Amino acid sequence: MKTISILGSTGSIGTQTLDVVRHQNDVKVAALAAGRNILKLEEQIREFHPRIAAVWDEVDARELRQKVADISVRVVSGMEGLIEVATVQEADLVFGAIVGMIGIVPTIAAIREGKDIALANKETLVCAGKLVMAQAKQWGAEIVPV
Repeated sequence: MKTISILGSTGSIGTQTLDVVRHQNDVKVAALAAGRNILKLEEQIREFHPRIAAVWDEVDARELRQKVADISVRVVSGMEGLIEVATVQEADLVFGAIVGMIGIVPTIAAIREGKDIALANKETLVCAGKLVMAQAKQWGAEIVPV
C-alpha cells in the first residue's frame, strides 16, 4: 500500500491525482492541503479520509473544522500546516502541486523526512533548484517531475 500527501489537492494537478487514487486499490491519502477552496477540500476529506488537512488562512481553517466536525481529521493552517501535511509520518510520497514559491519550504521539509516527491510545482525548482536537489541527494529523497 502506498500512502500519499497532496499539497494543492483542490487545484488541477491535485484533483487529477485524486482521480487516479480513486481507481487504485493500493493508494491511501494521508493528508491534503489547499489554498482557500474549503468546499472542495471538504468533499475530498469526506471521500478520502485523510488524517490531516490544511488550508492557508486560519479563518478558513476554523470554518472547515466546523464543516468536518463529524469526521476524524485534524485541520491545520498556514505554513506550519503545509509542513505538517508534507511531513505526515504515514506518507511515502508527497505530491507538490501547490502554486508558486510557497511550495519550497514544505517540499524541503518533506525531503528532510526522507519522503519522495512528485513535483508539479516548477517554481520550487526554478527558485530553489540547487538547494532542493542538494537536499534530496543528502536525505536520499527522489524527485520525480509530474
